[in-house]
Amino acid sequence: MSARTRSIALVGLLVLVSCTSDTSPTSPLSCIPFTGQYTGVFTDSCGLSTTQDVTLFQSSCTVVAEFPGVGSLQGNVQGQTLVFAIGFFGFSPCGGSASGTASLTTSGGITGSYSGQATGTGATCCGSVSGAFTLTRR
Repeated sequence: MSARTRSIALVGLLVLVSCTSDTSPTSPLSCIPFTGQYTGVFTDSCGLSTTQDVTLFQSSCTVVAEFPGVGSLQGNVQGQTLVFAIGFFGFSPCGGSASGTASLTTSGGITGSYSGQATGTGATCCGSVSGAFTLTRR
């Protein structure tokens, strides 16, 4: 193989390698859209069972939402999964937080689950809590 052929092959290899990953800070992120209006069914191990209307807002890969009677959600889309934290405020007089994951369903809805701690006094402040939700697009 001549020096010229090797040089052309090396340049071609470098071009291919450089196309596999773009780490420039200006390249746009591509995230699955979770934004929308939903009807949500929520249940948890502390006795919560409610159906509420929910709107998810998304900016880039960050998603935020208020789950009425449940808490405030904030998360990031990672691949095809929403990884989130939720702060409980609707369990008055309970507080606490949990973390979980959610994913899109084939029908365009979202299913998710979480686990954490519900703190405070009262029957609904049960300590360790796990929950699940299903959001159906409205």
